Amino acid sequence: MKKVAIVLAAGIGKRMYSQTPKVLHRICGREMVFYAIDTVKNISDKVVVVISKNISEDIFKGLEVAVQESPLGTGDSIKAGLSKIYEFPYDTLVIVSTGDNPLIKEGEIKSLLEFHLRNKNGVTVLSANAFEPAGLGRVIRKGKRFIKVVEERDATPTEKLVREINTGIYIFNKEFLEEGLSKISNKNAQGEYYLTDVFEALKEKTKIGVMVLPRKLPIYGVNNRKELSIATSLIQNEIIENLMIKGITIINPQSVSIDYGVEIGIDTIIYPGTIIQGKTRIESGCEIGPFARIIDSTLGSGTKVQFSVIINSVTGVNCSVGPFAYIRSGNVLDKSVKIGTFVEVKNSKFNENAKVPHLSYIGDATLGKNVNIGAGTITCNFSGLEGNKKNPTHIEDDVFIGSNTTLVAPVTIKKRAYTAAGSVITENVPEDSLAIGRAKQVNKTEWVKRRKSSNDK
Repeated sequence: MKKVAIVLAAGIGKRMYSQTPKVLHRICGREMVFYAIDTVKNISDKVVVVISKNISEDIFKGLEVAVQESPLGTGDSIKAGLSKIYEFPYDTLVIVSTGDNPLIKEGEIKSLLEFHLRNKNGVTVLSANAFEPAGLGRVIRKGKRFIKVVEERDATPTEKLVREINTGIYIFNKEFLEEGLSKISNKNAQGEYYLTDVFEALKEKTKIGVMVLPRKLPIYGVNNRKELSIATSLIQNEIIENLMIKGITIINPQSVSIDYGVEIGIDTIIYPGTIIQGKTRIESGCEIGPFARIIDSTLGSGTKVQFSVIINSVTGVNCSVGPFAYIRSGNVLDKSVKIGTFVEVKNSKFNENAKVPHLSYIGDATLGKNVNIGAGTITCNFSGLEGNKKNPTHIEDDVFIGSNTTLVAPVTIKKRAYTAAGSVITENVPEDSLAIGRAKQVNKTEWVKRRKSSNDK
């Protein structure tokens, strides 16, 4: 039997008070709708995501997308989804899910499918017993017999006392779904087509069953920033627990934030206050933190990072970053490179054993092996006269740059050369040379006494 899934992701999400569509709000670095997609993609022959015109289809590469042209409710949204599965036969099972419920698991959808088939239902509703049902649709029964699903705004005072809520997840035989949709109207408080009205239309046509979710969740769908925070906390805990089980030490997990999809090797230690985001890969035996932020970067084994930020960069093995370093985008650090205290680097290549220990800015530069950069060194890579052009600095192997050197790009420092402390280097430096680019020192004897005497007069 064929199975297709329709994920409803076209809701505006007014209670989020945001310019961003609700389902695109991120949980652990990932749009929440993709958690809902994960629950159905492995058990469906096809997944259709129904979105509004405010959402780009490019986000859903590899998935079928249907666009709900106007916000006319879940019933209308399902019609848009069905238009993408017209070729599937009438006995196809249609899994309907919502893009704002990231806490449901694939196993729970599988159980719902089994319940649907075992009981020979035409329609099956996944319900739950909520701690706090306010704001949620209620499942109304008479004894064990299903009567209806009613939205809270349309519920009577007695119906609002019911704690069994509708999760918004269903299984339909396709033929009944299509028939039910043809019979619903928008005569309700919102002027919308409710998918739940299909149940009333189908009660006499087929068996409608209800499976209660066996666990209680703190929220059933994300509708506001508070619920987003709750969902984020739960998913974050799962990510961190899985990493610890796989051999990563996380000291004080409550203080650490790690995005979905981050890869971390065994024997790595994550210290408090650390944030690891995006497509980051950390190899084995690293020490990250305390208070480090790593974004879209790859860190080689044995690398240590503390009190620092690394963005879209790569380190080799046994590198050292920080404390208080800022690794901006586009850097590549080879083996055993040191980027030290209060150092900012950007779009630069650091070859093996290069060192920038403290108080420096290195941008658009290439550093050879065993280069040592003295404190206070900067590369002047932006002339200000050529648009946004950045000029390169090339520092070859075994060069020693003296403290407080200013390297005015474009400039090349050849192998084994030195620059004197306090120099402004504007010309290329030959191999094995010492470059001195500073004014000659002049000592004016007795100057202080003369100045004081003049002031006294």
